[in-house]
Amino acid sequence: MKEIKIYHSLWRMLLLFLGSILFVLAGIFILHMHRNVFHLVVGWVSIVFFGCGGIVLLWSFLKERLFDQPHLTIHDEELTYRGMKTWHVRFADVASFEVRRLGDNNFVAINYKPGVERQKMEDASIFGRLFRSMNKHLINAQESISVVDISMKAGELCDILNQRLQRA
Repeated sequence: MKEIKIYHSLWRMLLLFLGSILFVLAGIFILHMHRNVFHLVVGWVSIVFFGCGGIVLLWSFLKERLFDQPHLTIHDEELTYRGMKTWHVRFADVASFEVRRLGDNNFVAINYKPGVERQKMEDASIFGRLFRSMNKHLINAQESISVVDISMKAGELCDILNQRLQRA
């Protein structure tokens, strides 16, 4: 079957990048018009924080679009998720995928088979265990995929993943 590539939303990425540029310009303006130390600190913090954020957004955008490294890639036997690091979810290890909601955000929860879920918890570092426990408490799944910034709705992604799960 054909692999499916899912990218971050182009418009959302461009708006976030434009917003970070505007905040950097505001920081420069504050530095130019500063009257005391507080304005100086606020200006530099704005420039550094939003400048670094803009660089990360630009790098993420270029990595996805120019180097063809999509945020999610759905293969026949696994799902590849590229976030801070790349991780793979084998469909043979998954019991089901479900859409879960936390606040205003939708997630596709990955419900692993009981033995796999226990093994993933044991193999995780201390921070990984904390993260998995927090996820389990908040959305009742150890791992999830955020669909806030991708170009596909949560229900559509969940349906595609469950179809691939049935074929695996």
